[in-house]
Amino acid sequence: MTETKYQLEWRKLACLYEISHDMRTIDCIDELCKKLIVHMKLIWLPSDQIFPFIDIDKKFFTLDKSSLALEHKFSVSIKTNGKICGYVGLYYKNHCFRHSLENEYLNFIENIADDLGLWLEQKQLLDAKRMLLDEARVFENAFNKHAIIAITDKFGIIKYVNERFCIVSKYSPEELIGQDHRIINSGYHSKDFFFNLWNTISKGDTWKGEIKNRAKDGTYYWVATTIVPFLDDVGVPYQYVAIRTEVTEYKQLEQKMEKQVAELARSNDELEQFAYVVTHDLQEPLRAINSFIQLLKKYCHAQLDQRANDLISHAVAGTQRMQQLIDDLLTYAQVNASQNVVEIDCELLLGNVEADLFVTINECSAIITHDRLPVVKGIRFQFIQLFTNLINNALKFQRAQPPEIHIGVEEKQSEWVFSVSDNGIGIEKEYLERIFRVFQRLHSRKDYAGTGIGLAICKKVVEHHGGRVWVNSKPGVGSSFYFTIPKL
Repeated sequence: MTETKYQLEWRKLACLYEISHDMRTIDCIDELCKKLIVHMKLIWLPSDQIFPFIDIDKKFFTLDKSSLALEHKFSVSIKTNGKICGYVGLYYKNHCFRHSLENEYLNFIENIADDLGLWLEQKQLLDAKRMLLDEARVFENAFNKHAIIAITDKFGIIKYVNERFCIVSKYSPEELIGQDHRIINSGYHSKDFFFNLWNTISKGDTWKGEIKNRAKDGTYYWVATTIVPFLDDVGVPYQYVAIRTEVTEYKQLEQKMEKQVAELARSNDELEQFAYVVTHDLQEPLRAINSFIQLLKKYCHAQLDQRANDLISHAVAGTQRMQQLIDDLLTYAQVNASQNVVEIDCELLLGNVEADLFVTINECSAIITHDRLPVVKGIRFQFIQLFTNLINNALKFQRAQPPEIHIGVEEKQSEWVFSVSDNGIGIEKEYLERIFRVFQRLHSRKDYAGTGIGLAICKKVVEHHGGRVWVNSKPGVGSSFYFTIPKL
């Protein structure tokens, strides 16, 4: 080799060194290509016949834009992942240069193209990793706002805790990592509880439940927990990830509600017992009063004048009304009492109710029709009370024409909607809610008999079975009472 060739090889090596250095330190494709063009141009200085270029990602890089007008060039493709994404090459003014350029510089240009292709592949990987890391940070920040996360090894030793874990437990990461979860054990749960937990996750199954923990300052907190085992190639857990949500306020509210429900149940039991005792204890003196009045009427009827006998008749009627009132109160108090729930064929039950009301139905020439009624689940005698009271009301509050009563039913997705419609006197709109209260009467006893408890019993029976009751009515036209019963 001549000295000139030695110098050329040194310039090539120096150029490749500078290119290698730039590829390690530069991460912007535009900046890198501009640097490469400068380094490549130094190979042919002071030549003004040859102009290196890089054509990549629809961008063109060269030092002399006028070289774009030249007709002669040769180039080598840049490939990333086996696909051509650009070219590295040379423009030259004299076509005679092509043979010498290809012989002396082809390997040099190919090295640059290969290195640039590798640099692009690495950049794509780094950009993808950077994007994944950015997304991971977004997810981590989102989790830190809500979820408590811990990662343990297969023995339960904590390897990682997130920020939220430290905030809730009031321990630092340094205090938690290397420990197991006994550091936050509240002592609330039994050994069997944790045995079942470990038995589940050690078999590779996910465990879900609520755990009461103790913070560093001695306060307690509840967490809804999901523990997910990570399995190795043979299906054995090598680590566990626990994701928790603090539910302390929810648990406190739940406990408060349970206490209130228990207190309400106790209060209802006491009220029912009180009502039963009162009504039962009233029976004996009332029977005595009624018996004495009946005896007075029997033995003194001839000796008393008409006014005295009328007073005795009023007293007898009063005791009978009192007896009916006590019976209705006793029925109302016993609605919530524990009873056996059975299947009830409403079709057969309605037939029995109509038979019980046969005399009243005939006296007022009532016409009763009904849809095909379903089988429901409930307390039989309470359903008898429900249908009897609603039909009896329709018979009682009639207009001049004979009553026409229809018992209908409509099937919904999760319930049956029953209706009892009549052509009676109807109810004013302002009284539609009031009529379901105990002792609420819209008419005097002189006009219509009754204690004012019948519809209150209907409401209590329906609600006891998990349903709702309401009424639509128009004065002088009639009323439709509706109630729902959940399906079997």
